[in-house]
Amino acid sequence: MTITIDLTADSSGNGVDLHGFLEDFDNNFSSGTGNYGAFLGGTSPTEMGNQFWLEDQDTGSSYTGAFLATTGTGMFEYDMSDHTVGGNLDDVSFGSTLGFDSGSGLAEFTDSSVDISGLNLGDADTNSVLAELRTGDVSTLESTFADQGVAINGSAGADVIGGWAGDDVLTGNGGADVFEFDASASFGNDTITDFADGSDLIDLDYNDVTIADDGAGNALITHANGTVTLTGVDFADIDQNDFV
Repeated sequence: MTITIDLTADSSGNGVDLHGFLEDFDNNFSSGTGNYGAFLGGTSPTEMGNQFWLEDQDTGSSYTGAFLATTGTGMFEYDMSDHTVGGNLDDVSFGSTLGFDSGSGLAEFTDSSVDISGLNLGDADTNSVLAELRTGDVSTLESTFADQGVAINGSAGADVIGGWAGDDVLTGNGGADVFEFDASASFGNDTITDFADGSDLIDLDYNDVTIADDGAGNALITHANGTVTLTGVDFADIDQNDFV
């Protein structure tokens, strides 16, 4: 199952800078003193629930939201012998206003800007991700993205969308989007499904790439550290004006 990241524009229509958002969380999320969050839906001291919610307590920082982690199957379980939390962590979302989905019977953010699904993590990785998120750390979460590749679905706004080291599939979904790639290391063989020539931009140095047809009618951008395929785009239409 592919890891999927869905971005949602805010109430003013502003898009999401995905990596910037995660960096802000990483640098500025603080649960404060004595704030341990809450497991939701638990049935026993060891079966703690199928969701975990924790909000930021530092109202003076740039990140003031919360995160919500949800299992794919079963419950989060607490191991009293080594004080770890296990279970099948599948979804992580970030937002501020917690609501309730009567259809699924689960809590959800009504204003989430970043929703991650399809993680399908086992006990050890579940514990690592949750322990790190509680301290404002997304290292293991991002390592999972890099290992598996992700599908990123942009919002209706102008997003900044970038993947990781795996083979990622990026979709802008409207707005004048910037698709960014970390050219300092291998960024895999990525695909942009809906690149809009004249509106969207590619964050790579034009002088460091070659542009050709991939043999199937798609523009293929080749860099020393990876490739980017623009689905349905004629390579002859791509020039330096399409690059940041």
